[in-house]
Formats: sequence, C-alpha cells, structure tokens
Amino acid sequence: MAWIIAVASLKGGVGKSTVALTLGTTLHAAGHRVLVVDCDPQGTCRTWAAHAADRGHDGPAVVALDGRALRRDLPKLAEAADVVIIDTPPRMGTEARAAMMAADLVVLPTVPGAADLWALQETMAVLEEARALRSIPAAVVLNRADRTALAKMARAALDELGMPVLPASLGARVAFGEATLAGLGVVTYAPDSAAADEARELTAAVLAALTNEEGRHDRK
Repeated sequence: MAWIIAVASLKGGVGKSTVALTLGTTLHAAGHRVLVVDCDPQGTCRTWAAHAADRGHDGPAVVALDGRALRRDLPKLAEAADVVIIDTPPRMGTEARAAMMAADLVVLPTVPGAADLWALQETMAVLEEARALRSIPAAVVLNRADRTALAKMARAALDELGMPVLPASLGARVAFGEATLAGLGVVTYAPDSAAADEARELTAAVLAALTNEEGRHDRK
C-alpha cells in the first residue's frame, strides 16, 4: 500500500512544487518507487519530467490528473508505487480537496513572512473542513528559511498558532533551482551540497511523520 503525500497551499510562490519535487527525487534516489501526481495547472512537475526525459535522466514517474481523474484513477496508479506525492493547485478546488481526502499526510509549505503565514491559516481552515470527514495528519514545512530573525519569528508564530512544523526545512539555495532546470533532483545534481543535506533531512522528517515507531502504516 503506497503512502500518499499531498503538498498543498492556497498561496502561490511558497515553493509547493519545489517541495514536491524535492521529496519525489530524494525518495527515488534512495530506491523507493515514487509517483508524482501533478494537479497544478502551472505544470512545474510535468515540465521538469519532460526536461529529465529529454536529457536521459532517471527520475520518479510523473503524471497529470485533474480532480475527477484523481479520485477515479489514484487507487490504481498507487498500486505500482511505494510513495505518491500530489502537487496540488495554489487554490482550493476539486483537485486540492480530493488530494487532501486521499492523503496519509498533508505537507503545507510556507515561507517566512506575514502574508504567507496568514494564507497558511486559510489553508489550515480548509483542511479542518476535510478533517470533519476523516482524520488527516498535516505538518508545515518552512521553505526558503535561512537562519534569520524572520525565520525564527515565523517558527514562533506557527508554534503560537498550534501548527505542527517539521523539524527540517529548505533554505534559499540556488542549487534547488539549478537542479530543476537540469531535470534532476538536488541530491543527484549536487550530492555534497547543503541543499542536498536539507533535502535528505526533510525527506527523513516526512517519512518519520508518516510512520510509527514500528515502521507500519499509521492510518488511525
């Protein structure tokens, strides 16, 4: 049974596709069977996959689905994967709701900044509506979060709001963008870089959030 991770945000520009691709390529490089489902009209994951194919690079499978197809086709597609990562649109519509309802974990990217944290609260409010139908674990990941006073303030604000925050974050590093343009994951593009270390740490944190101490599915 595949783990299903939905990467969601109502606000664009927070690095949602970067987080989805970072998780997908890092898990793939570690030997997991990964499927990335691109529901975002911008198609960043699909464009990345096309670049990877043109250059002959190995990477996770990427498919495009809309909301209706997501509900219909995801169970069958997930049979061939260990992990499914859904990149949702930057708005709350059919695709995002369907992704949340299917997910074992909803990852909520945000960047340090007041407007982004306010938008995150709106995303959490929509998630709470979905939680009325079933229990859906969720955690925030800080993106472009260097060791600055603003990043520290953002973490403190999230703590005050009671939002669970993953212990790993992604910094504002050029290697992430360069890897995407090259059709690679950062752990393959620059394996010894700080960005690759952050990618591995974030992936480990997401896996820890998905599993219990015995390493079994935790879907209570």
